[in-house]
Amino acid sequence: MINKIIASISRVPKHTILLLGIILFVFVFPLFEKGAMKEYLVTLSYTVMLLSVGSIVEFRSKWMFYIIAFAVILQWIALVAEAQGINFIKYISFIFSLIVFSIAIYKMVEQVIKSKIVDAQLIIETIIGYLLIGIIFTLINVLIISIKPGAIGFINDTPTLGDIIYYSYITFTTIGYGDISPVVQIARSTAILFGLIGQLYLTIIIAFIIGKYLNSKN
Repeated sequence: MINKIIASISRVPKHTILLLGIILFVFVFPLFEKGAMKEYLVTLSYTVMLLSVGSIVEFRSKWMFYIIAFAVILQWIALVAEAQGINFIKYISFIFSLIVFSIAIYKMVEQVIKSKIVDAQLIIETIIGYLLIGIIFTLINVLIISIKPGAIGFINDTPTLGDIIYYSYITFTTIGYGDISPVVQIARSTAILFGLIGQLYLTIIIAFIIGKYLNSKN
């Protein structure tokens, strides 16, 4: 029975697993009430994202494998340490995650550019790359807030991860309702940078996809 379940899971496209992990992390788990169960679920979805990135993007060097493994292990250690009031392990884990996600986006964009056909996998990779940029922005904002509390003007004095995800994505997508805004210069500069990155990503990648699609038709 267990072997059948494992075999069924292994047949699921890895891009689908990564996309599901991102959707859970960004859209679903922030809806849950704060508690131990939510923390475990968030960490689990985060782990799925890291491992899925490692399985999708073909890293040819062993050090990349070690970075992913270290980021995953630190994330679970941080879950226990944070309950004891020790937060620095979580921030170290985020730094390793930033490296993993940044390289993953670079590799995915490279794969999109080199691809000769436009198929479902290419479209999913493009969507994943865009959503991963938002996660990178979220992690950077967490680090900024940890270094400079009050750097971003949240409604609550102690913003939740859901608040930070919300601010990161509405800034990154240039929706910007104005209910949350950067206060200090580093937060403002980061907001400008990721707003530009979001627009450039959409413009350049969509241009590549349309060009490849038209070439394939010809």
